Amino acid sequence: MIWLVLLLGLMALLGFGKDRPGAGLKLPQLESASMPTAQSSGPPAAPRVVERRIDSQGATLRLPGIQVILPSGALTASVRFRLERLQAVPTSPPQDEVFFIQTLPEREVVGIYRLSSSATNFLKPLQIRLQVNPPYRPGGKSIRSVVYIWDGRGYISIQVPSTRETFTLNRLELGLGAGSGGYPAGLVLVVLRAPEESLRQECRARGGRWTGSSCERR
Repeated sequence: MIWLVLLLGLMALLGFGKDRPGAGLKLPQLESASMPTAQSSGPPAAPRVVERRIDSQGATLRLPGIQVILPSGALTASVRFRLERLQAVPTSPPQDEVFFIQTLPEREVVGIYRLSSSATNFLKPLQIRLQVNPPYRPGGKSIRSVVYIWDGRGYISIQVPSTRETFTLNRLELGLGAGSGGYPAGLVLVVLRAPEESLRQECRARGGRWTGSSCERR
């Protein structure tokens, strides 16, 4: 019996039986990368509209790039507010020369927002905090960031240094005719950035005078 076991072992070492079907085949290796996995739907889309009723206790409305803070005591009654992030500057208000920055190929639209409400005046100023610049890095092109505000009567442009990441606007009132969605009052806020040299050249090409924050007609 011992000799039989030794003989069989020797035959295996010498390769006897290689021609048998299936002999010497290797099992396929399973690779985790080739295994089917559940498809990821990606991160949820950022909200573009927030709408809620706020009373005298105050509250904060938030969207990516903007937050509106209603302090306690700013309202005497419950008021409904709507904050939305827009994909383009609305056709109303009208677009005049102050928005020439939009025609520049190098311009960057940081955010376009509209705040709407049925209230026009507040007992305490509401705060609007905007993201206007990425973290500051010295050097490179001189970039101008401008916040354009439409209050129903006209545009106000405010230049923000590129060293500041945020800008805070305090308001005791909203503009009539600037709201949307059935709200009579509101504000439209547009944050744009562009190289200053491009702004200056475009302004001159239009026959205007570059003030550092807007292009004024001569």
